[in-house]
Amino acid sequence: MNGNNSVITFKLSDKKKRGLLLTTIFSAIFGATIIWFSRSLPFGSGKLILSLIGIFIIIITCFCIYAYYLLAQEKFAAIYISDEGMIDKSTGNQIGTVLWKDVESIKVMDDISSNMKQKYLVLKVVNPNEYIDREPNRSKKRSLELRFQYYGSPICFSNRALNCTFDELKSAVFTKYEAYRMNHPSTS
Repeated sequence: MNGNNSVITFKLSDKKKRGLLLTTIFSAIFGATIIWFSRSLPFGSGKLILSLIGIFIIIITCFCIYAYYLLAQEKFAAIYISDEGMIDKSTGNQIGTVLWKDVESIKVMDDISSNMKQKYLVLKVVNPNEYIDREPNRSKKRSLELRFQYYGSPICFSNRALNCTFDELKSAVFTKYEAYRMNHPSTS
């Protein structure tokens, strides 16, 4: 955690950074191996399909390299919590800054899926559809809609990919949110 200039920053965990790097390396090797193997096949015996699969995996590898590059440019910062709001880059959604003025309440909820030990911070906002509509990717937008249905808000995050405990994350979010509410009583 870094708290410079009233911005608290949490970074990606080393496990997540290694996971992305290893995924990138293995997908590059796997894609190249499939392409190399497909070259030795006679035409018509799956050569085209294997070549296409290999090319697709290499394209995924390029996206992984680009994602790793962007994360490295940000020094692997995943969540920024400021006096105005917060930005969560750990989930991969592009909803931008969640402004404290839009937040009605914050609650802690258990994960509804298979991992009941996992906890989420859920920021209930007055304009959930505005945040959902910020996501340009259709499948990620659907994921935000499902979160809205299940948790009552599309804005849910945990410490799963972060280098902090859930209590540290929760404390930072509640501290900044309460400070905002103290300084802006008309929005409470």
